Amino acid sequence: MEKYRNILVIKLKHIGDVLVATPVLTALKEAYPESRLTVLLDMGTEEMVTLNPAVDEVMVLDRAEGAPLFSRLFRQAIFAMKLRRRNFDLVLELSAGDRGAFLGFVTGAKVRIGFEPHNRTFLGRHHLFSRLVKISTTTQHMVDYNLALVRALGIEATDKRLAIFWSEEDSRACIKLLSEKGLGEGDPYVVLHPTSRWLFKTWNSRGYALLCDYITEKYKLPVVVTSAPDEKEKKRVREILSLANSHPIDLSGMLSLKQLAYCISRSILFIGVDSAPMHISAAVNTPVIVLFGPSGDHMWGPWGNGHIVIKKGWACQPCGRDGCNGSKVSQCLEAITPEEVYRAIDEKLAGR
Repeated sequence: MEKYRNILVIKLKHIGDVLVATPVLTALKEAYPESRLTVLLDMGTEEMVTLNPAVDEVMVLDRAEGAPLFSRLFRQAIFAMKLRRRNFDLVLELSAGDRGAFLGFVTGAKVRIGFEPHNRTFLGRHHLFSRLVKISTTTQHMVDYNLALVRALGIEATDKRLAIFWSEEDSRACIKLLSEKGLGEGDPYVVLHPTSRWLFKTWNSRGYALLCDYITEKYKLPVVVTSAPDEKEKKRVREILSLANSHPIDLSGMLSLKQLAYCISRSILFIGVDSAPMHISAAVNTPVIVLFGPSGDHMWGPWGNGHIVIKKGWACQPCGRDGCNGSKVSQCLEAITPEEVYRAIDEKLAGR
């Protein structure tokens, strides 16, 4: 097996996509322990790999989307030259997009491996890579999909776990917040993360409120409700809290991603939808109950065993659409009843 000394992994995607790619980093470091492993990510996703012992450096691409066109092009040219000077000898491009393909190409690395596109792309990817890997997106989880590029190097991953790491400062900050809300370090609780950056992936507020009441009344457990700092997500949480008869603990918008990971790791159950926190829960071995609608659970469901996926299984699923007929509301999610989720909760909390 050829040895590589300076490796670049490119993943220009969303937060959850980056976390799902972490087994690639583990496998590369195990195969090439003396190598320097650099990861190139979009700004805002870097918390998924910082502090990971497999990673030597994290490079962040600032797309400067609000800047004028000339400014954006100038910045990206400077960034491309910076990549070129790094003398990478191996590039794995996991993003399957034109931008990542171009940045991998400009590194000048002798070996550049990416995915063969399922449809035509603007740049013609075969000119930008030394090797393209063809793989079906319909038969396997994204963890295995990503690892196909590692297998192309003759490496079989022995550890496919998702990995996220946090500092003592992160855990202390979360402990302080929970303590201020009346939860001690040993107190059990359930995390409810009802939102997603895409509202068509979310369930209705009334249903979430009923779940909070059910858990509190039947199991005498506090429910900690979390969300991203985005105002539309916090607004959804406020609506849920206003509908609940119980008194869920509101941490919406208060936690960084690493603090959220610690918070979920301490919980006994996570309930949510297809989102980055769902993948974080799987990474920290917290049991997951997840409601799936337009996205495909076979590719994006919680990785590992012991989780419960609730979906209607309609013929139109997964459609990947922005709600039914562009409505931002997915009827396949709306059709899930609170009773279906109650049964999953009972299965996970039985005996408490």
